[in-house]
Amino acid sequence: MRKNKWIAIDGDAGSGKSTVGRLFADRIQFEFIDSGLLYRAFAYTVLKECAGKSDKEEWVDVIQNIEFDLKGGIICIDGKDVNKTELRKKEVDDLVSPVSTVKEIREIVTEKLRKIADSKNVVMAGRDIGSVVLKNAFLKIYLTGPVEVRAKRRYKELLERTVNITFEEVLDGLKNRDVIDSNRDISPLTIPHDAYVIDTNYLSPGQVVDKIIQFFKGREYVL
Repeated sequence: MRKNKWIAIDGDAGSGKSTVGRLFADRIQFEFIDSGLLYRAFAYTVLKECAGKSDKEEWVDVIQNIEFDLKGGIICIDGKDVNKTELRKKEVDDLVSPVSTVKEIREIVTEKLRKIADSKNVVMAGRDIGSVVLKNAFLKIYLTGPVEVRAKRRYKELLERTVNITFEEVLDGLKNRDVIDSNRDISPLTIPHDAYVIDTNYLSPGQVVDKIIQFFKGREYVL
């Protein structure tokens, strides 16, 4: 029986996966892995190396020939740390979902994430962690909420990073990501049948973490 524990936190764009996942991992002293950072790093690389061209074969070639590493919440590309502000720019936001629909790219990400999780206790956040990447996770959580609420949350985060963007642009971007993520052929966004669903609409990140702690303790007791 596997000794290390994997916690999968999936959810809609802007539902608070990264914030909640990081807080929860700190509470239980697990390593936190944000799978979205890898997809953002890939989108950022495509933007730089392919000049925004939509040739998906070229995207795969570029990504296969660059070294990516994820350590302690920091993304390194060819050995150099990437500023998270760069990964959160609107141009990268717009490209993340198209990049994530490419089968070969998803396979690269899944393989990397599984290697990172191997022999560790991890809390991993993403959109297909419980359904694909870590199917045998000890605990699966799915975070959701109205798109308008998620957009307000994301808009506030971007303003705090001094990103020049309007609320309408953020809202339209999230709606578009919801559609793309839920309808892609490869690993579409879905709620794992054995996941606990939490609506984060009226909850602070701390309150969401408290709920997950209860589920975690319940699983510990049962097993």
